[in-house]
Amino acid sequence: MARLAPQETSVIQRGYTAPRISRPLPRTAEPERLVQVWTRILERRLSARMKVRALVEIHDNTHTMVTYQRRGGVWRVRLHHMFLAASDEVVAALAAFIRTGDPVSSALLDRYIERNKVFIRRQSPAQLRKRLRIDPVGEHHDLEDIFRALNRRYFRSQAVTAAITYGPAPRVRKPRKSIKMGSYSADSQVIRIHPALDHPTVPRYFVEWIVFHEMLHHVYKARRREDGKRCLHPPEFMEHERRFHDYTRAHAWEQQNLERLLAFHIA
Repeated sequence: MARLAPQETSVIQRGYTAPRISRPLPRTAEPERLVQVWTRILERRLSARMKVRALVEIHDNTHTMVTYQRRGGVWRVRLHHMFLAASDEVVAALAAFIRTGDPVSSALLDRYIERNKVFIRRQSPAQLRKRLRIDPVGEHHDLEDIFRALNRRYFRSQAVTAAITYGPAPRVRKPRKSIKMGSYSADSQVIRIHPALDHPTVPRYFVEWIVFHEMLHHVYKARRREDGKRCLHPPEFMEHERRFHDYTRAHAWEQQNLERLLAFHIA
């Protein structure tokens, strides 16, 4: 655009006094408040399609765009912010995929994500880790020491560069039927180990097995199966895990002590 030449005209500067506001301003920043409004609208649209209540949480992850979990009669759905502007067709596909894992709906969602990947804000793992508390040294097991030993033994040519830490203590007061002993975030490249494993009765070889399993998630990325569902443990992952030196003993210890681990989980 061409620039206009300055005109030799006088300029009268005036001050502006804002009118008195009769109602208090919202405490939430305007963009954030609008996201909250759009999220509630999306909740109603998705609930109507699913014919059951859906609670929606919006995130800005760079890998996992959709996650969901059913608790009682309520679906808790975490979605990338690109879905705030989704069409009715996409919301219907999202509802069908959550309810049944419909492969046709999954393919439609994949196309929608591909078309809108410009909205995915890429951040380096180092940037994401700045928000996290990395605390790998427990009272009984040093996760960093275990991680380094496993890297030397199993990943010499393909060193795992993830960070490792204990996860936060669970806030659970009633008995649970399962326990997630480890997790891996592809976004931040952080391995989290359940604090229940930092106990004198939990043998080191078992903690090593859990850490090794999560390190494999860094090597073998999740992918879609033919039915549209995500595959977290492809055949090569499972074959590699069986190479762990104490695989049989660690697996047997888990079976024999699962109730004890669940008890730690609610401690």
